[in-house]
Amino acid sequence: MEYQSNGTTLQSDDTIRTTVIDWDEFRKYANVGDTIREPSRTLRIYEKAYELTASGQHFVVHIYAQ
Repeated sequence: MEYQSNGTTLQSDDTIRTTVIDWDEFRKYANVGDTIREPSRTLRIYEKAYELTASGQHFVVHIYAQ
């Protein structure tokens, strides 16, 4: 999976720079409008939602892409 953020340029001077991050970091930095490129498809994030856990002490980040 290659993640491309609109806020950070990952391509410059015909050189592609890929950053590998874990899923927890991805959920922190991914924003609506960002692109996820995989070998067989390209997805665009259209929604990012936060949901409190039952205890109310933590939250879950949901990323929706199409």
